[in-house]
Amino acid sequence: MASVAFFVTAHGFGHASRACAVAQTLARIAPDTRVELFTGIPQWYFSQSLKEFGYHRMDCDTGPIQKDALTTDLAATLKKLDEDIPFSRKRLDSLVSKLQRLHCAMVVCDIAPLGIAAARDAGLPCILIENFTWDWIYAELAARDPNFERFSSFLKPLFASVDLHIQSTPVCRPSTSAKQVNPISRSPRHSAPDTRKALALDPGRPLVFITMGGVPQGHPYVGSLETKFSGIDFVIAGASRTEHRAARNVLMLPPDSIHYHPDLVRAADVVIGKAGYSTIAEVFHAGSPFGYFVRDDSPEMPPLVEFLRDNVKGLALQATDYPSGDWLAHLQGLLSEGKDARQEVENGAIQCARMIVERLSS
Repeated sequence: MASVAFFVTAHGFGHASRACAVAQTLARIAPDTRVELFTGIPQWYFSQSLKEFGYHRMDCDTGPIQKDALTTDLAATLKKLDEDIPFSRKRLDSLVSKLQRLHCAMVVCDIAPLGIAAARDAGLPCILIENFTWDWIYAELAARDPNFERFSSFLKPLFASVDLHIQSTPVCRPSTSAKQVNPISRSPRHSAPDTRKALALDPGRPLVFITMGGVPQGHPYVGSLETKFSGIDFVIAGASRTEHRAARNVLMLPPDSIHYHPDLVRAADVVIGKAGYSTIAEVFHAGSPFGYFVRDDSPEMPPLVEFLRDNVKGLALQATDYPSGDWLAHLQGLLSEGKDARQEVENGAIQCARMIVERLSS
């Protein structure tokens, strides 16, 4: 049995979702392959998608630190980068020993550069899957604080050293040397009617699904959902510790909800959320209209927004309007959009899994 190590950044759930989709597909087309996960993302997240895997909790991230889902803390990010980079010899030696004990034949990184460094030291082939890399993010942030430049300079050659570079649409900085694949997302398990039934929702009422990714975010506008939009049902992901109704038409879900995120996206008439990779990929494949919050402090926003404008029904919303609920003024217009009936596009997870199998077999 071949083992593949996945190093996944814990910068929100988007990268973990993408890694899950690829690992899930890999397990289907190469069932004799075992996945070993190295990440700071909680184990329960992967258990929603994967049946069997090794889990090794560790901080392998060098990404920006978030104050909340829509705001980056630049000072805290620089402090963390200064602590972690360059990677310590002791840390790398420990990882190399672990990869050898687990009989890993390959390393796949969803933008965690520590995995690339460990693969290089272990003499293992390494595959990078990304739609942006941290060296590019920090080069962009250096315009605001020059201290980011040295971290960008350290990471750039590391990302360039991989054996196979895969870029998943929508790509922020296309590379001519990379293999381009379609949007990568986990596939739904249930039909829209079955998901609504599981949520105990009336199938005849409009459903709005609100999702802000894996970073905690408040929802101060909830009171107005009942008073001003009583004819619409709202489901809010990651909004509480337990599943409960905050109002007659507002269902709050915990981060580790039994309801699968891709099913909720498919079941919704409209999705509202942060313009992050995994939600973009899921609404693209589901054809759901998307009201998306644009973060002005994030370098990846312009290419993501361009992709959404060209390929997904919906509307860009200002991040500053989120807590006030001013974005609700656009809700009826979004509901009138209707689902996109585009022809089904092959999931990029399938394309990635094929390339991994080819490399393992060579």
